Amino acid sequence: MPEGPLSYPFSAVFGMEAAKDAIRCAICSPGIRTVLIRGPSGSAKTVLCRSVEGLSGRRVVNIPPGADMERLFGSMDMERLLDTGEARLEKGLVAEAEGGLAFVDDVNLMDERTSIALLDAVVTGTIRTERDGISEVSSADVVLIATMNPDEREMSDHLLDRFDICVSVSPAEDSDARREIASRRMRFEDSRADFCESFEEKQSEERKAMEDAARIVPLVSVSDELRLIVSEMCDKVGAEGVRGDIAVINTSIALAALDRRDSVTRSDVERAAAMCLVHRRRYIPEPPPEPPENEEEPPEDREDQKDQEEPPRDEEGSQEEPPEDREDQREQNAEMSLPNIDDMMFEVGRQFRVIDYLGKGKKAVKPSSSRKGRRSEQECAGTSGRQVSARIPDGKTRDIAFGATMRAAALSQKGRERGSMRIVVEDSDIREKVRRARTGCTVMFLVDASGSIGARRRMSAVKGAVLSMLKDSYVKRDKVGLMVFRRSSAEVILPPTRSVEYGYKLLEDIPTGGRTPLSAAMTTASDYMTAYSRSHPGERCYIVLMTDGRSNVPYVEGADPNKEARELAEDLDVPGIQWIVVNTGNGFRMVDSASELASHLGALYFNLEELDADALASSVRAAARL
Repeated sequence: MPEGPLSYPFSAVFGMEAAKDAIRCAICSPGIRTVLIRGPSGSAKTVLCRSVEGLSGRRVVNIPPGADMERLFGSMDMERLLDTGEARLEKGLVAEAEGGLAFVDDVNLMDERTSIALLDAVVTGTIRTERDGISEVSSADVVLIATMNPDEREMSDHLLDRFDICVSVSPAEDSDARREIASRRMRFEDSRADFCESFEEKQSEERKAMEDAARIVPLVSVSDELRLIVSEMCDKVGAEGVRGDIAVINTSIALAALDRRDSVTRSDVERAAAMCLVHRRRYIPEPPPEPPENEEEPPEDREDQKDQEEPPRDEEGSQEEPPEDREDQREQNAEMSLPNIDDMMFEVGRQFRVIDYLGKGKKAVKPSSSRKGRRSEQECAGTSGRQVSARIPDGKTRDIAFGATMRAAALSQKGRERGSMRIVVEDSDIREKVRRARTGCTVMFLVDASGSIGARRRMSAVKGAVLSMLKDSYVKRDKVGLMVFRRSSAEVILPPTRSVEYGYKLLEDIPTGGRTPLSAAMTTASDYMTAYSRSHPGERCYIVLMTDGRSNVPYVEGADPNKEARELAEDLDVPGIQWIVVNTGNGFRMVDSASELASHLGALYFNLEELDADALASSVRAAARL
């Protein structure tokens, strides 16, 4: 019977030098645990990965993308349980690969929760298994080599970051290369033994190079200057955390060892960066230019500020509370005083670390050491979520915990007539699974892009705040969307997504100016998120309304726009949707319209400045010293 595709020699794979270098580094360096090879169908990435078994001499365990947690990390040993009544875990695929390599084809098609658990086990070198009341910790000295086809499904950034090395391959386009690849494959299919023998000398050279490099790796040194260069490169591409720094250093050490050198050169670092940083690249916005210190304020801004600081006086010189329609009139006059206000663009302002604005009204500063990407878990119905325990069901169950059921039955066999049955299961033995799942969260930002903000040069600060909150939501694995309103309606410019880069590009291009259709915006956002929440059950939905609370465009013709907005807010109490109002107004106000609107919405309320966690912490510390 002919051998399987694993027998195709590593040295016989034509080209693909970058992918080969990635695999060589992973085999010889203990610091490299995960390698990802990206490429379209027909690029031979799977053939290359499966050929590693003949190169390293280590066992390669194949992990199917459909494997569940029990198959990966172990499940109840039912045979031992039935024979002896002893509850014991059976090894999973990761434990079977101990001391060798694990291969996952199409890792991007894996369940995200499962792939995160797999990568965490490989990176930390530890398997923590909890099944049916049994807890076990074991080692996982495994190198994971995975492939993915980006045309089928992309992988999230936080998963890509867990791969030390990621290289891209593509099918050969040169006619000579295609002819050589086809010729080798035909020779391999005709006689696998003869073909493998013809490459045995090259295979031996590869194996010896791996063995020598593995011995040299502990002796390789990296200068402080090159370490600084690595840090600067990682900072320049926007790599989050230090995984990129560590991966580049370990890979450059492996490359030097493969060249039989005991010190890393700049060339090694550059080659390593090409393998370790491309998939960690983030879009880093340029900071807005600082205005000159002595630059005078534009006349229109001074006039606007004067209007804010000096409340109107009556004939006798006493101050009186400005009516809202007078505020709106000044708003319209400000819009008319600025040229081309409908087409004005404002840069994205300063970004900052935000407070926990999705909390229960507490303006608590999140500690920098908090665990990222973690939302609260809750018990869920059905068969979704991870199993955390088992219990006696209250009525009929369709999610039977077989391990717990068999263990309960095994402990009660002494008084039962088994006959020809090895074990008798009664109704009292049935246990059901208790599952918990992390609650999803979707945040829709509803941003006032009318002249009420743009005329006061506030839009750049608002954009900076929105981008800061977008980044915070991305870290927490939330979906974020963006809606803007101006002139007469609201528009969805970013449907709920996890792409903060795309959100930034859209923020840059948002024009400001025009009037403020607040009622129409709240109605549109509420309808959109209501439909969204119905199609995404279990997700918590938030609408973050960034406004000064004033409106000058009625939803119903002839109505007072501000009164209409407050009355409409009373009717927008939709279960499952939480409103958050961020006051973007500045200057002296006799009436806080945004706070009043938040009260009618039943919303959490913040001022724009309160979102800055660092500024808030400084204020608290300053107050504590008084």
